[in-house]
Amino acid sequence: MRLRKVIFLLIMAVVIMTACIKPSDEKMYYKAHKKMMEIKSYETIAKISSHTGDSVREYKFNQVFQYPDKYRLEVVSPPSLEGNLTIYNGKIAWIKHAAVDQVWKMDNFEQSNEQMMFIGHFLKNFVSSENGNYYKEKINGQNNIVITTEVPGGNPHFYKQRLWVSGKDYTPIRLSVMDERENSKFEVYFEDFKVNPELDEKLFYLD
Repeated sequence: MRLRKVIFLLIMAVVIMTACIKPSDEKMYYKAHKKMMEIKSYETIAKISSHTGDSVREYKFNQVFQYPDKYRLEVVSPPSLEGNLTIYNGKIAWIKHAAVDQVWKMDNFEQSNEQMMFIGHFLKNFVSSENGNYYKEKINGQNNIVITTEVPGGNPHFYKQRLWVSGKDYTPIRLSVMDERENSKFEVYFEDFKVNPELDEKLFYLD
């Protein structure tokens, strides 16, 4: 009888703890969601790891985004690609190859894989998806909100996106693009993330 009483009390303690934790998780998610929806533009340093088979390639970019779909992506490293530039203003794209000092202009720029490395692209998919979810994860002692959404189109190689948002200031810290088996295709780590900076429209054009 005493053993049953102890077990019952332990179960009740777990239930009470779960009930206490859940509202705080909901509040944390609400704040993270609100912060993400307030992003109209941003600037950041993006460290990107590209996974192809067993090989991993690493890049570093200056990444600039303006709602709804304008972006600027400039390579910082590796040195062999430094200065390469992709600009898209919602209608026209310019691709500059710094090593040969050539620029290609495309009036009908199709969706590219690099767009999935932008927070703006993630938010667009998250808003339109019916299967988004979230959970809390502690990294280096810091609670973070992890938000997952599907990528439209059903491409088995680029099937899901997962975003880590800091529980401290609710800014993005990491974005993962995965295949249908949840193997990572791209890992993006954000540094010096600036929310809603004033951006010059000239950033999204190239003469």
